Amino acid sequence: MTSEATTLAGPGDFSDRQREDELCEVARSLSKVSSALGSDLLPCDEGSALDPWGPRFDVLSWTKAFQKLRINADPNERPRVSGIAFKNLRVSGFSSGSMSQDTVGNLPWKLLNSGKAILGIKQPSIDIIHEAEALVLPGEIVAVLGPPGSGCSTLLKTIAADTYGFNVDKNSIVNYHGLRPEQIAREYRGDAVYTAEVDENFPKLTVGDTLYFAALARTPGTIPGGFTKEQYAVHLRDVVMKIFGISHTVNTIVGDNFVRGVSGGERKRVTIAEAALSFAPLQCWDNSTRGLDSANAFEFCRALKNQAKYMDISSLVAIYQASQDAYDVSSSFVLGGGRGGSRNH
Repeated sequence: MTSEATTLAGPGDFSDRQREDELCEVARSLSKVSSALGSDLLPCDEGSALDPWGPRFDVLSWTKAFQKLRINADPNERPRVSGIAFKNLRVSGFSSGSMSQDTVGNLPWKLLNSGKAILGIKQPSIDIIHEAEALVLPGEIVAVLGPPGSGCSTLLKTIAADTYGFNVDKNSIVNYHGLRPEQIAREYRGDAVYTAEVDENFPKLTVGDTLYFAALARTPGTIPGGFTKEQYAVHLRDVVMKIFGISHTVNTIVGDNFVRGVSGGERKRVTIAEAALSFAPLQCWDNSTRGLDSANAFEFCRALKNQAKYMDISSLVAIYQASQDAYDVSSSFVLGGGRGGSRNH
């Protein structure tokens, strides 16, 4: 069984028939555990709605089954949820007043500014966010709207406790469902994640390798369904590739501007899938639909809706020039009690 799990873990070049046989073998070995929980996440039945390589895969059915397994994996520890409340939030940065390309002519000015920083002479402070306040409950989607340069990225970074390069005023009140920002940054770093607009991946790794590593790095202490770490990571990798339509790129390198790999839209979906595999209870998405067509942007918003509705994951999304369908799917449902709802700030 160990050798089969190892085969599944590697991306490798293998046929669909070999993959199907291996998945069937894993499913048979875990059938008792899965049946006890009322779900089989690794089915060998080709017609199952839970098989990411099957023609009838249904993401909604899979999400419900997976969440049920997560809850029953450890009755004493349910999956964490998180929200955020902040008041009088003020964020500022420092600027020299002008920005210019480094040349031999302005080198003395650059040395002068560096000397001021060494001597502790502060540069002029500029307010980026001034007296903002909001309440985001577990399971809510919040659309962060604003033109470029209005501070959307700074707000998302602040919420994700990624404040390198700017300062949060000490009088600002920020609370993460009972936790302070210092605790999030130090002890619960994986509970709040920020996904930047620019894709950053290892260009020579395949898509399968990239997502497998992301899933393996976030395996919980008690793995639901009785899977091994390798089986758990492989299955989640296959599911997110199916959800975002990149299953066909499993053996293709990611690439970048210099290394030829997947297309730009597929590379963006790899970045989204990599962040989604964290299952972080508080997620900040900074213009993650950049480079996607309207259909894929709609699927991205629908995936956020499903994880908010069934997993109580809170998402804050900055989207520029969103289509009406993408906007509606992420802001048209309210279940009450702070779960599965959405608001616009």
